Amino acid sequence: MEHTLDALVLGAADYKDDDKLLTLFTAERGVLRARIRGVKKPKAKLGFAAQPFTFAEFVLVEKGEYYTVKSAYLYDGFYNLRSDVVKFYAGSVVLAVAKETVPENEEFRPLFIAAVQALKELCYTDADPLETLIGYLLLAAGESGYSIDLSGCGSCGGEIKEAPHFDFGTGCFTCSECGGGSRASESTYHVLRKCSGLTYDEGKTQGGKKRALRLMKVFLGEKTETEFPALGELLQLCGDE
Repeated sequence: MEHTLDALVLGAADYKDDDKLLTLFTAERGVLRARIRGVKKPKAKLGFAAQPFTFAEFVLVEKGEYYTVKSAYLYDGFYNLRSDVVKFYAGSVVLAVAKETVPENEEFRPLFIAAVQALKELCYTDADPLETLIGYLLLAAGESGYSIDLSGCGSCGGEIKEAPHFDFGTGCFTCSECGGGSRASESTYHVLRKCSGLTYDEGKTQGGKKRALRLMKVFLGEKTETEFPALGELLQLCGDE
């Protein structure tokens, strides 16, 4: 049986002599494993389809343990990401998070659309790459059942002001009066609200992007039991923002 699906290549591993095994992210079927034949040969016609970041229409044949790639039509390879190290690592995090949070053979359309959109923003716009990534991570967490509550204090429902706390178990911030969880910063909270499309105080976001990424790394890491090394590398590259 053949399936024609738009897919994002999350990764590729060597498989036998000239083949590779692709990890594909599709809207309709979540994550799929697909064998692509002969792509390690110098003049392989489908060599482009075995590269991470490739966004293409794939024709897959369902056979045996894995799907097999019959053909592919390239939409975008997001090649410009490779010329900016920060954007490259941010894009790598987009792929890694999808790989760890998307189930196999289940429809996962909102995150698929968000992943492609995040790569487009990183590749073709002047949008802040860290803010683009934070917005994507928040959506990925929510779509995976690990939403972060940014509506106010998770205990009393009041406004989050100075010296907030964050509970990594529940994904809730709490005010300084209620306490609980780990100490966070106002800048982290307001950056997360900004990247979620909520109202925020611009004057309280300074220095918060890197802190917000650290929080998301720990939070998603605990939920998925994954370290996300690309995100660790990105944090090292960011310096003081």
